[in-house]
Amino acid sequence: MKIHLSIVGNVPHNVINDVVNALSKAFHAEVSLSYVDVIPSDLYVSSRAQYRADAVNLWLSSKFSKVLRRVNYLIALVEYDAYVPELNFVFGLASPYLRLASIYLHRLKFLLPPSIEGKRIFKERVRKEVMHEIGHLLGLNHCPNIYCVMHFSNSIMDTDRKSWKYCSSCAQRIKSLGITLDNNYVL
Repeated sequence: MKIHLSIVGNVPHNVINDVVNALSKAFHAEVSLSYVDVIPSDLYVSSRAQYRADAVNLWLSSKFSKVLRRVNYLIALVEYDAYVPELNFVFGLASPYLRLASIYLHRLKFLLPPSIEGKRIFKERVRKEVMHEIGHLLGLNHCPNIYCVMHFSNSIMDTDRKSWKYCSSCAQRIKSLGITLDNNYVL
């Protein structure tokens, strides 16, 4: 599997490295990397102080159209806050038909202690959201198991409670597609 990771804005290097390692190990994936400084201002909704995530995904699809011809999936780590209609915010948004997902880091920083422990928790939250959104790209729906990474997160507390691993049922669905999933990423 080939995955391209696009970094949008200011994302800590330790977080980027953790995501690259997780994707490489979990799916035995070849991960490439690129950096983007800004998102077009017309995708920003000033009345909400957020980007519209579905529009960002369409922009990413266009911007990375050549890259998407060479890889299976594109994942963007986006420094900012975002929403979709009907939801106040999203931690991430997968667009399986585009073969890409975006993860929005702004709210993953909520309720963090200002310490090394806070940095560890933030890195783990990002990993969880990446594994969750790639699960959607692979065809998984939300899972009723509250510890499975595919469980829906309605709040940061939900994200903190769940694992960054797939339950055995979700893992089996991934493997049934012929996709390699390292057993260390299964509950």
